[in-house]
Amino acid sequence: MSEPQQVIIYVNLRRTPLEQRSALYAAHRLGYGVALIADAPPAGLPTEIVRTVHQVDTYDDAAVDAAVAAIAAEFDVAGVVTWSDPAVETVSRIARNLGLPAASEETARIARDKFLMRQALTSVRPDLSPRFARVTTWEETAKAAADLGYPLVLKPATGNGSKGIYQVHGEDELRPAFDQLTAYVRPDVDRVFTGHAGEIVIEQFLAGTEHSIEGWVQGGQVHIAGITDKTTTEPYRLEVGHAFPTSLPEASVAAVHELTHAVAEGFGMDDCTFHLEAMVGPDGKARMVECAARVGGDFITSHLVGLATGVSFCENTVRVATGQPPRAAEGAPLHSGLRKLLAPADGVLAGIDGVEDALRVPGVEHIAVERTVGAKVQLPPADYMSGTIGVIIATGDSAAAVQAALDAAEAAITIRISDADAG
Repeated sequence: MSEPQQVIIYVNLRRTPLEQRSALYAAHRLGYGVALIADAPPAGLPTEIVRTVHQVDTYDDAAVDAAVAAIAAEFDVAGVVTWSDPAVETVSRIARNLGLPAASEETARIARDKFLMRQALTSVRPDLSPRFARVTTWEETAKAAADLGYPLVLKPATGNGSKGIYQVHGEDELRPAFDQLTAYVRPDVDRVFTGHAGEIVIEQFLAGTEHSIEGWVQGGQVHIAGITDKTTTEPYRLEVGHAFPTSLPEASVAAVHELTHAVAEGFGMDDCTFHLEAMVGPDGKARMVECAARVGGDFITSHLVGLATGVSFCENTVRVATGQPPRAAEGAPLHSGLRKLLAPADGVLAGIDGVEDALRVPGVEHIAVERTVGAKVQLPPADYMSGTIGVIIATGDSAAAVQAALDAAEAAITIRISDADAG
């Protein structure tokens, strides 16, 4: 009787086919099959890699556990990974039950709750976090705002993808922000808020430049793959551009690394991937915005890190999930970057012109179109996702070369939006 094939359990995949393939091919290149547990499995999965698919409600613990039991009865399970935020705690529970490496359940709980994140970091380095409070009512919000002072940020206690972030510069802006966010932070609007309905974190506004740190903690050692520089919109802090590796000066890089080690210690991280978002202030100090115990999205870890370093971030994530140290990059990195293609207005997507011309721009690696013609488009605060029509990914031998390629490709593309009421 032959030995059962080793598989990695994937709990859901990223949204886009481009990101999905990076995760699936990573397992394949390391000699594993994939057992997928997903709410809505994508079509066209590679059957030589994805050995079994269980479509279940991944918010239903009993349904997930039944799927895991069926997979474990058929295959040798070597690890378990999720590629997005909602299943981080689920992965930790599965790993505990199967005796596999993963973040502890307490670490996963902290990494899913922005209030608990702040508490965990302030327990070891209070100077690396803004002052903060968790609120659920208008009275609590008004009191916390008076205590913290303006400017402030209001955000959901849980969530991902820069959803529902409000900057508040004065008392006149506080009530509208609270009302809009309270209406949004409901599981019937987005299931990511399950278990955290109406929970809001209010905190001091952090000035400076925005970055994310990608890496792993394995065997008690923090491994930093690199720092991503971010471009965000005002006032909702939507991420619209990324550049890897960072252009920060050495002193600021050292401050970011110091923050990263403090977060890993405060959260009790081990045997997991992390995606830490930070601000580097005018004083040169890095402070935590939030930190997830999973890979970063927006093609950062699926593409940008690997294109620049030559080492697949997804492969290293699988290595850590199977108890192996991540492989370090060698030699000087190239540069990579991403630019989001945003709708100019609310309406219906009527067309996208110039993609072929943009693909001919030297340095452009990929253009991913995320919306179909005829799709309804809304900008924040009505919606935080549909206004992103697609992304451009480019590489070059310098940060300037990458930005020039992204500029040229974006200039070649025209997004046409028609009036939603035009019929």
